[in-house]
Amino acid sequence: MVRHLEADGSRWCIVVADDHRADRAIGLGRHPAPVQYCRLGEGATLLQRALHRAAEMVPSSQVLVSAFEEYRDLWEPSVWFIKPEKRFVSVSPQASQLGVAAAILSVAAHSTSNVITILPARCYVTHERILRRAMNHALAELPGIPEGVVTLGMLDREEGVDEDYLLVGRARVGRGLRVDGFARQPVPWVARHLRQHGALVASGILIGYAGVFAAHISKHWPGVSKKLAQLTAAAVARGEECEIPSVVYKGDPPALPHSLRWRPSAFRQRVIGVCHSGWSGLKSPQSVARMVEFLSNRAEAELNDGIRADEIHHATEEIDATSYGEGDLTRSMNLGGD
Repeated sequence: MVRHLEADGSRWCIVVADDHRADRAIGLGRHPAPVQYCRLGEGATLLQRALHRAAEMVPSSQVLVSAFEEYRDLWEPSVWFIKPEKRFVSVSPQASQLGVAAAILSVAAHSTSNVITILPARCYVTHERILRRAMNHALAELPGIPEGVVTLGMLDREEGVDEDYLLVGRARVGRGLRVDGFARQPVPWVARHLRQHGALVASGILIGYAGVFAAHISKHWPGVSKKLAQLTAAAVARGEECEIPSVVYKGDPPALPHSLRWRPSAFRQRVIGVCHSGWSGLKSPQSVARMVEFLSNRAEAELNDGIRADEIHHATEEIDATSYGEGDLTRSMNLGGD
């Protein structure tokens, strides 16, 4: 499935804010909250950073968000620029996957050739510029990817904690690397072995054609996909949020909400490797704690470096510049190298 990308009007982003995993009560501030609503280091929350990434990729009118009703007071102030009909709110944890599916189907309803980027809010990135270049590269490569979907696989100097891994190989045709397997949070020694053999950390970032995503949903949730399409159409007509109730899959098998998987091999995709972005999927309390410690140590080191630089600056000011001879001045100017 090879197509040429259209103008920016065909590009959409879905920010996934309702991935709370098992550590729903983890918090970094005074009040416990899922980590995507917290600040790691200075500046914006992780959700706000994800929304900023999305707004840099597509027009703000084409940013959608999936969220969980229980934490409305934490996410609602950050999504003020997203129209209500582009917010997909699940009323229970069991319906969280349905929110992303409904958002996908709403984009596919415009055109199956639209390009969707799915961005997890639950992650931390040290080098935003590297990630941004990688996503733009993936968008450019998408027309040459037969599966119609590509993900990003991360490779960093530091070993991650509790990450998922993609086992990759060279593809015979088309762009990107072939995905040969998926390892869910392997123990540390297995993770090191996988990394040594070229495995990449799974980011959860997916870029692909709306028609490919929608076909995957319809295949696994044939009845539910029709109900979700009706819900999204009604929300658009009313100009209101699309509320996803648990009764959407009422009467279906109990395991149905968990039957939809976006990872290989359940969902065919290629992967593009990204080096040194400083990625962490924050998939467990241990990974969050390690990232907090890393950022704290880095902030302390930067503070110490700033103090030392300030001391050097003041010491330099005390040196009389006229004491340099012409040769000394020339040598001092060349200390930085070429």
